[in-house]
Amino acid sequence: MANTKIDIKSSKPFLNESFRTLRTNLLYAKNTKVITITSTAPEEGKTIVAFSLALSFAQLGKKVLLVDADLKRSSLSELLNVSKRLNGLSELLTDQVQGDVILHTNTENFDFLPSGAIPFNSTELLTSTSFNEIINNYRKQYDYIIIDTPPYIVSNDALIVSKSTDGTLFIVRNEYTKKKDLSRILDIYKRNDSRIIGFVLNRVKKNQTDYNNYYEYYKYYGYGKHYYY
Repeated sequence: MANTKIDIKSSKPFLNESFRTLRTNLLYAKNTKVITITSTAPEEGKTIVAFSLALSFAQLGKKVLLVDADLKRSSLSELLNVSKRLNGLSELLTDQVQGDVILHTNTENFDFLPSGAIPFNSTELLTSTSFNEIINNYRKQYDYIIIDTPPYIVSNDALIVSKSTDGTLFIVRNEYTKKKDLSRILDIYKRNDSRIIGFVLNRVKKNQTDYNNYYEYYKYYGYGKHYYY
């Protein structure tokens, strides 16, 4: 592995009881070892959810790999104060590097695979058999793999990544995510037989009870599992 060690304390993780509840639900869900994290649009909180969920699993003693597959805009590298000059997923996909590029963190059991350089053809790279082989190889080494991907309206990379994972966890920002966008994307996922593990509704105000429209909406599409933080 690379010699760089990430100090995740400096990133001030947003970790609370809600993430531990989410972790517990996923621990008892079937076939949720490799999870794609995405959202409909930017600024919905998918990156902090991906990071906090990975950290929560690691704190439980699970060996976790957090993967930055947002090859167009590496939000995780910014969050973790990791240089974008480091080799990462894009270099693995293009055979530009030999050996492992995974970074250790100062939290036991928590490793990070950065995105690497911004490629001009991220969609083609993630569609390649190389990506599936990389993920399958890491499946053997880790208990959980959490993969952060771009919002769907930015690109369909998340849908492509989901083909190599056990399913997608959708992040929905309360009073922000447009239902028409979510409706369109869920229809696309259904047509592509892509599994949606559940939804995380974030930015829920304390004592708020008026988010039932989202809940009924999930039920309409046949997705009953939803979580809040």
